Amino acid sequence: MREPRNSILADIQDAIEQAKCGKLALYWQCTIQREYRCKKATPAEQHAYEQLQSILSEVPQWSGEEDLRHNIENIGGRVWFCHFWIDHDSMVQLTEDRNGAFTVAYVLDTDASPEVRREAALQAQQELAECMQKWGITLLDTSVPEQMKYASLAEASSYLMQVLNDLESITG
Repeated sequence: MREPRNSILADIQDAIEQAKCGKLALYWQCTIQREYRCKKATPAEQHAYEQLQSILSEVPQWSGEEDLRHNIENIGGRVWFCHFWIDHDSMVQLTEDRNGAFTVAYVLDTDASPEVRREAALQAQQELAECMQKWGITLLDTSVPEQMKYASLAEASSYLMQVLNDLESITG
């Protein structure tokens, strides 16, 4: 008996609809591309993928930052800080939910070289430090434990800065 094939046609069709509106973030473009290249495409998938590529070449798409801001603001939150890298799959973000709790998220691409990961972390630290200065907050003097939510912007920022100083603690 044959194993069922995992079709990516629905994902490509969803991506086409987003791309027509200029709202297919680079992350999703790369995800679709990876999925497409990792399997033997059916004729329908191949046709849909070609259609997607045509739309992407004609319609400018929004960035990862714009996608994140849209999604967070739609649920009543705020993006305080974010950076998405284009040349590797890394990102750093600090958001506030509608209840005033802060969340940090970060990924440094494990396929990137250690030097690229260090440069990305340093860049994020410098940009975050500039933002913290604008916000009028300073790093906390003590170590901040990892939590799902943080009570203050200073606490969340300090934790994110702490993590970026310890690249080995970042997986994925």
